[in-house]
Amino acid sequence: MSSRVAPAIIHATLLTDMHTTYNPEKIMQIAEAAVRAAEHRARLFYAIRLPEAVIDFSLRGRCAGQARVERSGKTFLRINLKLLTENLDDFLKQTIPHEVSHLVVNWQARKKRQRPRPHGPEWQDVMLDCYVLQPARCHAYQTTPARFVPRNFLYRCDCREHRLTSIMHNRMSRRYKALCKSCKTPLKFVIQLTR
Repeated sequence: MSSRVAPAIIHATLLTDMHTTYNPEKIMQIAEAAVRAAEHRARLFYAIRLPEAVIDFSLRGRCAGQARVERSGKTFLRINLKLLTENLDDFLKQTIPHEVSHLVVNWQARKKRQRPRPHGPEWQDVMLDCYVLQPARCHAYQTTPARFVPRNFLYRCDCREHRLTSIMHNRMSRRYKALCKSCKTPLKFVIQLTR
């Protein structure tokens, strides 16, 4: 580690006024600027040549962001645009440094062919030392499931009833045998339920 850098400061242009509404393109620009600022901060703090991440705003569901580093050293960030839009201030202050910390740790570890734990001590050190943030593993954003999967097929074993999806039901129709995890007996089809 190099000498200590002042606490993370997000430029006023990156912060939003609580009453301002931005279009998705503007929000993506703001997020990209925050990612570049976080990468720059890490480069200075650790004296490393961390490459600029390829940013993709296609992530959906409950996950706010994902960071990936290829063996070649190329870095990627996937960001959930819906969660970014709904939680812009917190996303810029917490989630983007969280994801860039993953990039820093994994980018440095790939040279040594190591696979650090996702929220292990190395990641926590980057969050505390470089970004001066408490290392929080999960966000607290209000989310909804990406999709609802109906379980319309009722099966029984010796101990209880099981509701299965159409995919699992079709597998079982083609001689696939599923066992109950509790009693270890085969599941038997009872009836198709309607919604």
